[in-house]
Parts: sequence; C-alpha cells; structure tokens
Amino acid sequence: MHVIDEAGFLAIQEQQKLMVEFADYPNVLIRMLNNCIKEPHSHLAVFVMKQDVDARLDFIQNMEYKFVELMYNAMKTRLSLMQGRLEDVNNFVKLNDPSLLLQLQKAPTGQMNSFNR
Repeated sequence: MHVIDEAGFLAIQEQQKLMVEFADYPNVLIRMLNNCIKEPHSHLAVFVMKQDVDARLDFIQNMEYKFVELMYNAMKTRLSLMQGRLEDVNNFVKLNDPSLLLQLQKAPTGQMNSFNR
C-alpha cells in the first residue's frame, strides 16, 4: 500500500528531481508498473523492504549501454577487491615463508596449479 499526500509528494519530487506533477503521479506509477509487466526484459521493479515499516520500490530500465557500463564498474570494483586480497595473501606468505613467496612469484601461471596439489 502506498499512501502519499501532496506534501509528501513534494518532498519526493525535490529529492528525486521528478518532472511529474502530483496530479499525474498515479498515472505515471501505473504506466511504469505496466512497462514492467509488458516488457520484463527491459523494465524492472525492485521492491526493498526495510526492517521497520518502510519500503522502497525502485524502477529500473535496462538500457543496454548503461547496463554494460554498470557491469564494467562492478567488475572493476571486484578486480580491485581481488587485487587487495592477493596483496594481503602475499604479505602473509612473505612474513611466514619468504622462500615460498619467491617460488610463487617466479613460477609461470601454468605451473601455479602444481602448488595447489
């Protein structure tokens, strides 16, 4: 259930930079929900419930180039995290067995599997 008065709508309008007026708000919501039903491959609705009584409904339109950009950014973030983890492991091995670290750094990528056996 979504209940909003004009004052609440004005706050949302300001916060999200909406161009729609309060009188048109219900029709815009209906259109967006219908887009999610008719075109699920390109329009998504994500309902997020918080632990209290608040919830949020996000509408997402999959525009291919933007989706690719988001995926690229996610992969860059993941790569950065993995590089940080690798550095932590290298530092740990360096402290506990420096000669093993030297062997790992000298070994070509194909030979790394032999260390895991």
